[in-house]
Amino acid sequence: MNAKLIDALGHRYYKLSLWIIAGITLLMLLLLGGSPYWSNSTLNAILISVAFSFLTSIAYGEAWKAIAKKSPGKLTAFYLAAPALRMVAAVLLIIVYYLVNRTTTALDGTPAIRGMMITFIFIFAIYYIALFVLDCVYFAKVEKRNKLQ
Repeated sequence: MNAKLIDALGHRYYKLSLWIIAGITLLMLLLLGGSPYWSNSTLNAILISVAFSFLTSIAYGEAWKAIAKKSPGKLTAFYLAAPALRMVAAVLLIIVYYLVNRTTTALDGTPAIRGMMITFIFIFAIYYIALFVLDCVYFAKVEKRNKLQ
């Protein structure tokens, strides 16, 4: 692949991931906005999930472009290592979220961390799985197309 094609594929990946993140966010805000499940912790979960998804998509795309330009033979190792690194980052983010919010209480004084964690993990998992599927499908098509040429 030439550098122009790699840059175009990377730009398309950014655009698709941004559209997916924006679409999920809009859907979450529309579905949860007026429901009894809406709270500040729900909004925080959405914002943290958006930030994580956006930053990891940028990192993934930039790393893919760099490896595809410099050593395309190492892309197979990249396709194995990058999702593992994203998963480790996701687990660390969930642990940090728990540690920051573990002393949060509800209005009646009872601990509220269980409900907050369930909400956070559910919302975070939707973003995570959507971008994981995008990575798998998009780059499988890119690799298949380049093998055929």
